[in-house]
Order: sequence, then C-alpha cells, then structure tokens
Amino acid sequence: MFFNNNKIKLFTQGNHNFGFTVMETLIVISIIVILVSISVSTFRNMSNSQVLDISVLNVMSVLNSARSEAISSKNATTSGVRILNDKVISYQGFYGNLNQETSLSNLVRISTSTGIGTDIVFNNVTGLTSSSGTITIYFLSDPSKNVTIKINNTGTIEKN
Repeated sequence: MFFNNNKIKLFTQGNHNFGFTVMETLIVISIIVILVSISVSTFRNMSNSQVLDISVLNVMSVLNSARSEAISSKNATTSGVRILNDKVISYQGFYGNLNQETSLSNLVRISTSTGIGTDIVFNNVTGLTSSSGTITIYFLSDPSKNVTIKINNTGTIEKN
C-alpha cells in the first residue's frame, strides 16, 4: 500500500489501480461519525426514559407495600411513607420505627402536592389515608419530563 497522485493504492493489477482517494475516505469517515452521533443521542434519550420509569416503579412499590402492610394489620399499626427530594422512607407506626429507605437516581427529584406534604400514612385494616394528592417525579435537567402518581383518600395509588 502506497500513495500516488492522491490515491491510496491497495494493489495494482495490469493497468488498473485499485484503491481510494483521500476525499472518498474522508466522506466515509464523515458518514460513520454522523451515524454514531445519532445512535448515541438515541441511546441517551432511551436511558433517561428508563431512569424515570424505574424511579416511578420504586416509589409506587414502596407506597403499595406500606398500604398492604397497613391493610394486613402487620404489627397492628399504621404504615407510612415519608417523601423526600431524592428518596422515600417507609415506616410502621411513627417515623423512626423500622425505617426502610429507598433512594432514587441522582438524575430525578420528587415533589408533592399540598395535600400530601411529606408523609403519607395508611390506616390500619382499612388502608385509607388523609394524605391524598399527587407525587411528581421529574428530571432535574428537564422538569417538563415527569410522571405523576395520584393517591386517593381510599389509599389507592395510580400512575397518570
């Protein structure tokens, strides 16, 4: 392989030179770079979407678990969930008793409506709660990308 008249010759056969010009090589490299950048952008968006979905599933799981424990009368007491900016903490009876912390990704945050505040307490046996309202999980970098979880007075938990 050698250079001759701006052509990279791969091999010569008779009067024909087989190879690529420098311009052809640059065009191929440019096309590859464009395709890779599109793929990386698509992968990043898909990954962000998964982070939000996993965070929502984690919060809903903690809420449903606390409600189930209250309904089943586990330890004959109420069960609650404390909502913080970056984590949820489930507890039994009162905060500080048998706490179980679930941290979320550092890419997302949680906010609550005024009806909920920081604690959601599910009543023993009935699973009812006086803390109805919404929980919004959103991206720190783009709060418009968010998912809302609604908690009704009956204690039911729904993803909107």
